[in-house]
Formats: sequence, C-alpha cells, structure tokens
Amino acid sequence: MKNIILLGSGNVATHLGIALKNSNYTIVQVYSKSIKNAKILANKLEAHFTNDLTKLKSADLIIVCINDDAISSVLSQIKNTAIVHTSGSIGLDVFKEKFSNYGVFYPLQTFNKEVDINISKIPFCIEGNSLGFEKQLIKIAKALSNNVVKMNSQQRKQLHIAAVFACNFSNHMYSIADDLLAKKNIDFKILLPLIRKTIANLENYRPKEVQTGPAKRKDTAIIQEHIATIKEKEIKELYQTISANIIKYHE
Repeated sequence: MKNIILLGSGNVATHLGIALKNSNYTIVQVYSKSIKNAKILANKLEAHFTNDLTKLKSADLIIVCINDDAISSVLSQIKNTAIVHTSGSIGLDVFKEKFSNYGVFYPLQTFNKEVDINISKIPFCIEGNSLGFEKQLIKIAKALSNNVVKMNSQQRKQLHIAAVFACNFSNHMYSIADDLLAKKNIDFKILLPLIRKTIANLENYRPKEVQTGPAKRKDTAIIQEHIATIKEKEIKELYQTISANIIKYHE
C-alpha cells in the first residue's frame, strides 16, 4: 500500500503526510473542506488536492485525519476502499457497514503543524478488521515509528481518556499556574525545572510513587492557607477538589 489519500489538512494530516512522503510513500491526493488548505498541504506533498469527495482519485489506502464528529458523514460519501482513521476515541465499527478492509492508525501525540516533531518516537496504535490488513498497517507504521502497538478499540478509548488527563488536563494546570504567576509578575519559566524533574521521575517510577505536595502529606494547614489566598472562585474549587482527590487516592 504505497499510494495514499489523506482526508484532512490539519495538524495530524500535515505531520503524517510529511512522514509518509519521507518514508517513500506517495500521497496521491489531499482532501479538505477548504480548497485553500488542501492546496497548501498538497503542495508540500507534491500531491493533487480537492474539496469534493466525489472526485477522490484511486489509491491503495485512504487515511482519515478529520474531526471525530465529522467522520461518519465523510465515510458515507466514500466508495468501498481500504481505509483507516487516526482517532483515539472512535471505534472500528464506524467502518463495518460499508468497507471491506478498515482499521485504525492512531498516533498518540499532540500535533501542531507549525511545530516540528520526531515522529519516529511517537507510539502508533494499530487495529485492523483482519489479521492480513492489520499486518499491512503495522508495516506502514513501522516505516514511520519505532514504537508500534496493536490495540483494540476498547483499549484505545481508555488510552485516549488517560491521554486527556496526562496531556490536556496537565497543560490546563500549567495555564492556571501561568495566570497565577502573571498576577505577581513572575515568569512561568521559573517552574520549568520543577516540571522537567517531575516528568523525569516517571522514567523510573509509577506516578503514584512520586506524588508530592501538601495534599500527599495531608498538610491541611497549608492547603487551607492556599485556598484562602486564591481569589478566583473556580480555581479555588478546583484546588479543593484535586487536593481532596489526592488525599483519598493516597489513603
């Protein structure tokens, strides 16, 4: 499966398309609702482009890299072909009524088309509707990454939830920390050594084993002082909720 069509022109499609091209796969065509965005990515990949699903060219594989809520609608307009999506939360069943060879090609990473990334270190979670098709998908994934894992839809959905906690929620915590520091004219970068050390600890220990802080120590006096200091109602409630959860988790 060397000739590939990308449905989507966003962050995932951009990084995946470039990685596939660099691994000697041919991106035949890029589809996007926005003809301008389709053209921009297609030019990078030396591919054709379209904003019309009825004008898709012939290819060995279609990779769907679009928002989860648009997948079903887009699939209803595509003829039977070998096809995968890149979603962490959508199951394999979305394909089964219409397609013969289908699967999931999920890269576990946060992507930004403007930020370079080493795709060889990204875990790719692969699932296929048959062993033969799954082997083909694994071969493509191994051409891109050194970290390829077979994972069924139930496992992948749980992984996606865990990833929201580990990445999206933790980044939101960083945003709150940044806002709190900005109120006192403190640069967020002062926290980076602490953040890096916290992440480095996870190379050798489970997260629960390296938890620190007032809630872990059950230092109620410090916790109450922090709560009294925080002025914003929503942040105060969030601090209370998370502290209570840490205390209960480490009983």
